[in-house]
Amino acid sequence: MANPDAFDRDFGYLMPFLDKVAAAASGLEDPAARAELSRLLADQKAQWNRIRELLRGSPAGKAAPSGPGRAPAQTLARSSADGINRVAPQMTGLTVGSLKNSR
Repeated sequence: MANPDAFDRDFGYLMPFLDKVAAAASGLEDPAARAELSRLLADQKAQWNRIRELLRGSPAGKAAPSGPGRAPAQTLARSSADGINRVAPQMTGLTVGSLKNSR
């Protein structure tokens, strides 16, 4: 089993970053874009929290039950993300790399 603390620092950067993007989403002028980005971020946060739980030893298939209003939002977010990945997998602009400046 992986050391559950091995990723704490990374999650310490990731979760506040997702919060920062969510805050920026709330300032978007286009209501449809604002709503879609909010749904996408909610889905991402839920997925990353579940990943963290699994790394800490939570049994697979035992995800926390979703709230009454969550299923439709997750479905919409998943559909949107799937469409992006199917149509333009390389055009999303998402990258993984160091958060520190290299000098």
